[in-house]
Amino acid sequence: MITIVIAIAVFLVVVFWHELGHFFVAVKSGIKVNEFSVGMGPKLLQKKKNNIKYSLRALPLGGYVAIEGEDEDSKDPKAFNNAKASKRLAVIVAGVIMNFILGFVILFFVNMFAQPNISFIVENSPAEKAGLKANDIILEINEKKVKNSDDITKYISESNGEEIYLLIRSENKEKEIKVTPSKDESGKYLIGIQIGRTFSTDNISILQGFTGAAKDFKFYSTAIIDALYKLITGRLSLDNLAGPVGTVVLIGDSARKGAMTFFNLVAMLSINLGVFNIMPFPALDGGRAVLIIIEILTGKKLPAEKEGMLNFVGLVLLLALIVVVTFKDVVALF
Repeated sequence: MITIVIAIAVFLVVVFWHELGHFFVAVKSGIKVNEFSVGMGPKLLQKKKNNIKYSLRALPLGGYVAIEGEDEDSKDPKAFNNAKASKRLAVIVAGVIMNFILGFVILFFVNMFAQPNISFIVENSPAEKAGLKANDIILEINEKKVKNSDDITKYISESNGEEIYLLIRSENKEKEIKVTPSKDESGKYLIGIQIGRTFSTDNISILQGFTGAAKDFKFYSTAIIDALYKLITGRLSLDNLAGPVGTVVLIGDSARKGAMTFFNLVAMLSINLGVFNIMPFPALDGGRAVLIIIEILTGKKLPAEKEGMLNFVGLVLLLALIVVVTFKDVVALF
């Protein structure tokens, strides 16, 4: 039950933030917004301000922005369909940009407070023989301060197989440990540890926050693009995709593994939502953006009924994919 509550909260935040981007830019662009809703389904509460209905609905599954003339022709001069193409494009891509901002900000704080630790020890490795344990934090290697996981890899590699001195924190106590790296099949010097991350206030670094966030952002955004490409080309099967049910399981697992893993997953989901939405596919923000860009370049706007049909077909295909992947996730649970 707790897993479901946490998952709903994550979905709510990520989707709400996306819709907030559409809402904010539409209002600032002078485009008429009829309703901004938190949640879906039956209405629980509603308040009207500046001709905009603000609603709280029963199903906490994100939310939506009802913009006048977005999905149909409207004669209202402030309707979406009557706005300049540049303003419509800004409204469409705003949700994606907000997801990217949310993901980057989370990764910034995660990396700013990140302290590399040992998440796993290889059996019979130099690390195990030296007495290192999972959850130990490596503070220094040969009197060089460790700021991130790259430092650990670099300093161990630079040892050339010679004995190194580690200053670690184990069970809230600092101590020195000697360990001699061994060479693997590729010729790299290793001590047999898997490096993870934990929250710490020992080495708070704004620079590390930015550089780490940029590195993680690039990894997460390119990973989903690579996965989608492999899916389209047949190099990746649907068995490798997680639908809503599978994502709930992932969120629950990450929450049990600690705050660092959990917030990394939330950032990844927000970035993935942004990347997926900007794909040039009908019904997605990217598909709508492509049509507006074509309009800007050619000066010709696609008739509303044709755009509506295109988006409808795209929506049906997306819903079919969600149903298939969800069915797969449910079967995997039993």
